[in-house]
Amino acid sequence: MATITAFIRVSTKKVEKVNIRFRLRDGRGIQLFHKSEIIVNPDNFDEKAQKIKAKVVYNATNRQAFDKSIADRKDIIFTIYNEQSNKETLTSDWLEDAIDKYLHPEKYNRTIYKPSDETLLSYIAHFIKKAPERKDKKTGRLLNFNNLQQYKATEKHILKFAEIEKRADYQFNEVNTNFYNRFVTYLQNEIVETDKKGKPLLIPVLDEKGKPVLNEDGTPKLKIKVLKEKFTQNSVGKHIKILKIMLSEAKADTSSFYVFTEEVDNVYLNETELQQLKDFNFSGSPYLERVRDWFLLLAWTGCRFSDLAKIGSSDIKDNFITFRQQKTNTKVTIPLHPVVLDILKKYNFAMPEPISNQRFNEYIKEVCKLAQIDANESFTRTVGGKLLTETMPKYELVSSHTCRRSFCTNMYKRGLPSL
Repeated sequence: MATITAFIRVSTKKVEKVNIRFRLRDGRGIQLFHKSEIIVNPDNFDEKAQKIKAKVVYNATNRQAFDKSIADRKDIIFTIYNEQSNKETLTSDWLEDAIDKYLHPEKYNRTIYKPSDETLLSYIAHFIKKAPERKDKKTGRLLNFNNLQQYKATEKHILKFAEIEKRADYQFNEVNTNFYNRFVTYLQNEIVETDKKGKPLLIPVLDEKGKPVLNEDGTPKLKIKVLKEKFTQNSVGKHIKILKIMLSEAKADTSSFYVFTEEVDNVYLNETELQQLKDFNFSGSPYLERVRDWFLLLAWTGCRFSDLAKIGSSDIKDNFITFRQQKTNTKVTIPLHPVVLDILKKYNFAMPEPISNQRFNEYIKEVCKLAQIDANESFTRTVGGKLLTETMPKYELVSSHTCRRSFCTNMYKRGLPSL
């Protein structure tokens, strides 16, 4: 599995600011570098922890923002790297270009939006370019990183949808019920890459080190190259909701665009399983140990992932955590459960190194599998427009949402009122 490290280069000349650099390693053969625009005083940077030194006097908000920027950039690098099939040919120059395109897609759009434009894709590109300046209508605060990433994800699918339909763009009078139905069909179905003859393109299966997996006869094991998986009902609804938000200020009529929602069978970890997770020794895999600790902090506080990541040592006093929720802007005070207290002591009453939600959801499945949280669970959901009932090990279903659900369910079973 690829690993990414944040580091700095310091010359003999005394400087107050240096750029954070990133090194991606995958096995022995792949090593890529990226010089970011993130800057730090070299005296304040802890290269081992890859964050601001714990003993440095530093503004708590700025400290959290800096640490999160490191985690976010690592996540972007992981995402870009993992999308590539032929990783052995990648270079640091390629990585720099790919990150720039990811962070600044407007620089590479062939169509430049003008106020008089009447086309869908150019409007969406302009909307996303201006999105960092937009404010939430309820709170008045600037949109957060997660909102912006969701906008970009929906734009990515609209662009892929247009590519499949062999369209350079759409006039706004084409954004109608027929457009909606076609886009929903695209979201619900699997998209595979094909060769010139229209046959599914086959690519090598790679192991965790990026090396080809071989069949018994020594030939490379192949799989169909999937560009997009079938989406669940809620994922389809999420993209439709964001499309409606983006077009709310445009001329398109989206009143008939139905936003799908579905109540799904979410799992939770009971107190026995949480203790099982706590007792497992992850000392041989520090990154999995941090993910385990994040999960337990979330499961014993009931915090949202986005809130807990921003809590600093100044928010922890007298065996309570006090903070303002990002989603609701309400102030909450939570008593420290003994498990939470043990973890905080372990990290000197600060949060573990931040990790992106996407990376957390990937690693927590591995964590729970190692801890043998593997009882079979059956669940029903709509995938690709079809209602499916599946059975799989519990660890496959665990995500950041499981933490909050575990807290609520366990507290309810203890007799705490739900309201």
